[in-house]
Amino acid sequence: MTLHERIETQRGRLTKTDRALLDTLLSSPEDAVHWSGDDLAGHAGSHPAAATRLAQKLGFEGYPHLREELRQERREAQKPLRGAGDRMRAELAEHQTGTVLDTFLRAEVESLAAVAECVEQTRLDGIADAIAAADTVHVFARGNASVLTELVERRLRRFGVRVVVLDGDGRELAERLTALTAQDLVLAFAFRRPPRLLTGLLAHAAAVGARSVLVTDTLHTLDPAPDVLVAARRSDRDGFSSLTVPMAVTNALVLTLAHRHPDRTLPALDRLDSLLRTFE
Repeated sequence: MTLHERIETQRGRLTKTDRALLDTLLSSPEDAVHWSGDDLAGHAGSHPAAATRLAQKLGFEGYPHLREELRQERREAQKPLRGAGDRMRAELAEHQTGTVLDTFLRAEVESLAAVAECVEQTRLDGIADAIAAADTVHVFARGNASVLTELVERRLRRFGVRVVVLDGDGRELAERLTALTAQDLVLAFAFRRPPRLLTGLLAHAAAVGARSVLVTDTLHTLDPAPDVLVAARRSDRDGFSSLTVPMAVTNALVLTLAHRHPDRTLPALDRLDSLLRTFE
């Protein structure tokens, strides 16, 4: 079980002090892997024994074991990623027995079944409420994950939510972010490794007071960290990884928004129906 999965499992038991320790730990992972428990408690403004209590609450014998888990996860994250060709070769090697369809579906079903173990509905509730309260939702992704920005943009626009897609290079991103305010929300998607512009985006969101949400699979120790992290593994395979799991999470988020805020979303859909009749 990863550190993030341990945190998710115990989220309901975490105290204000525990959360302060975790925020400090995960917002400075490069430094935190060298801290003692007293160091962590000092940075978080907590009692020296608090780090040990947190580690034990998360299932570790003591704080050094928690720190070693964080160190190991960072070591794994820093390993060079295999190229697309190597990943596809690994994927094809898994299809030596059975059909491609059977093998693929089996892996996807297993991954989808595991989502409920690491993504709590209460977390989606909070994000849906933040979207409903935001003046504008700024959506960010790069590479294959960009498919999710199109899905989110279309779904949220139908609900009457103002959406800005943060695409383009660094200059274009900067131009779009000039309008970001504390009343806005940044919704980002990133997998395997953080895109080059993601850390700058999260830092700017924090600087202006905008809330940030990251939907990911394995990115648990970003610096700076997003305000809300939704992490669900896409599969345990080293080869091809689809967007089935994050797309399911995204659709669940959209449905949660409709469920929790029908007074906003349903009239917007009615207006859309009326406009469609007009323009058709």
